Amino acid sequence: MTHVSRRKWTTPLLFLLLLVIILWWLLRGCGNKTNMQMPVKDTVTTGQMENDAIANVSTPARASIKVMLPDGRELDAYKGGIEDQLVSFLKDPASRPGKDVWFDFDNLNFETGSATITPESQQQVNNLAAILNAFPSTRIKIGGYTDKQGDEAVNLKLSKDRAEAVHAALQNAGVKAGQLQGAEGYGSRFAKAAADAPDEERVKDRRISVSVREK
Repeated sequence: MTHVSRRKWTTPLLFLLLLVIILWWLLRGCGNKTNMQMPVKDTVTTGQMENDAIANVSTPARASIKVMLPDGRELDAYKGGIEDQLVSFLKDPASRPGKDVWFDFDNLNFETGSATITPESQQQVNNLAAILNAFPSTRIKIGGYTDKQGDEAVNLKLSKDRAEAVHAALQNAGVKAGQLQGAEGYGSRFAKAAADAPDEERVKDRRISVSVREK
């Protein structure tokens, strides 16, 4: 094959290759612009933060209500919350107090790993104090509970300290000493969720409860 013949087929081949490169570059540039303009969607994984977020979104909003006391005072509370349940129980002549009658605080929190009640929890403490003042013959006991995670001796002490903190807070809120029949910590003795269960299950075991012993 002569030098001239080789040039006849080599030149078109080089031109075609150059055209392919230009087209590839142009298409790549358009693709990048399209990706930049598309909205970015968050990817939900199975990590703890994502699970917590999903649980919060799926939980229905709680209905706010007014709980009327015999002395005419109205309490801001939630439907089905401790104020609602406790007042209904105390007003019901057929209800019977006892060691097995417990009501859980539903808006009471502590600083992590401590028995310090958070400031935003004071409203429910004050509400309970108002209920006890409106029903002066009522006698209660405070119980503290933890989940199964961690050392049981530490959990037992923490539950006791938290129960006693609520007991003291009720006294400071004006509850008569005779209406408070002590505070006891039970640790994880009555916890239902396993130590390695998701937090949204274990949180049900971390609570402070009120037992109505007399009404």
